[in-house]
Formats: sequence, C-alpha cells, structure tokens
Amino acid sequence: MRQWMRSLLFALTASALPAIGQELVVAVTSSSVPFAYINAQGELTGFNVDLGRAVCELLKRPCRIEAMPFPQIIPSVSAGRADFGLGNVLKTPERERQVAFSIPIWRSTSSFVGPAGTRLSTPAGAIREKTVCVVEGGAQQVYLRALGAPAPQLLPKATNQAVLESLQRGECAMVLLPTMQALPFLQSAAGKPYAFVGAPMANDGLGGTVHVVVRPDQPELLGGVNEAIQTLTRNGTHEKISRRYFPFSIL
Repeated sequence: MRQWMRSLLFALTASALPAIGQELVVAVTSSSVPFAYINAQGELTGFNVDLGRAVCELLKRPCRIEAMPFPQIIPSVSAGRADFGLGNVLKTPERERQVAFSIPIWRSTSSFVGPAGTRLSTPAGAIREKTVCVVEGGAQQVYLRALGAPAPQLLPKATNQAVLESLQRGECAMVLLPTMQALPFLQSAAGKPYAFVGAPMANDGLGGTVHVVVRPDQPELLGGVNEAIQTLTRNGTHEKISRRYFPFSIL
C-alpha cells in the first residue's frame, strides 16, 4: 500500500513539473527587418529569431519559431498559444497585466522618417499638418492618438514593412517607427531619398527597454529565460548576434 502511494505521489509530482524536452513555441514579428524577416533564401531570420533560438538552446528545449503580426504576439503569449515572444515589446502597465516580462534585451527609441529635407516643428504639429503611418497597435500609434491625432491623419498598417512601403507610395508624408527598425531601410538603396526627421524620442512610451514576453502562468520559464539572457550577455553571444544585424551595440 505504501509503495503504491509513493508511486502515485511521484506520478502527480512529475506531472506538475515542466517537461524538459517539450517543444517551446516562440512568437516573433512576421515582417520587421532586421529583427525578423524572410531573407532572399526564403528563410525566417533576424536578431529576434537568432536570440530566441539561443535562449531555447540554453534552456535545452526544442523551439518552433512562429511568425505573426505584432498585434498578435501579446494575446498569443497571454493565452498560452506561444510560450514566449520577441516582438520588440516595451513594458507598460496594461501589458504587464497580460504577460510576464524578462530582463531587458535591448534599448529603443522612436523616430519620424520622411523625405530628406522634411522639417518637423513638433510631433503635435506634424500630425496636424501631415499624414503619418504607424504600426497598428504599437506604442507610436498610442502616442500620436494621445496627442489628439485626427483619424484621417493617422494611418495604421500591419507591419513595419507595410509602413515603409506606404511611405514610398506616397500614402503618408512621414512615418513614426522604432529607430532601430527604420535604420536598415535608410541604409538601403530604396531608403536613399529619405532621412530621420527630428531627434529620436524615448519618452511617453516611445522608447525604453525592450523585453521578451513570457506566459504569465509559467514563472519557472520566465526564470529560465532571464538566466539565459544573462548568460548570453556575459559570454558575448548577445553582442555577437546583434552585430550580425546592427553596426553598433544595442544593449
């Protein structure tokens, strides 16, 4: 009888622990050069993809990278459809009610981008005078709405790439994007007619530390992700990954 009880107790305890070899689903943005994008070979690549895989390797867990639009990342992680996500997410009180946040993985600002020579008085003035494209659901859209942006002047798009394509087609006079995500476009041949407009902005939710978002019901996973990030930073792997995509340190 006691042997049976011990066996039952062991089985119940084991079932409550996370499966070490269980596959992790990692959500990344679907079109955000150079963080997560499809390269010329048709492969999903980018800083977030490489960092996510490096975290999984240290966790000793297989991972499946799933690309999705930015607005789907937090709901997917919150509902447990993804275990953690790398979508260049800034921490806000509203988001903290939905997901857990890791320690920082890089630091961000936001910048207006427009045709070279464009003048910017103030952000509030810009949105009254010009049509501005932003990523739907992003901090930049929230910021411009808070400034009282008229609905016709603010055009939300699904991805960073869609925002930049709208700028090139002339659908908007300027765009407001995370600085790091606009940089590769400005360095490309297609971006030569454009430039940053005004100084980078970090206040009012437009910048700060960027985090991995983790399922709120998995505190042991959050601890493992934090430990992995610390290890990758200490051993130089984080810097090595970032230098594949950026000409300077981002942490």
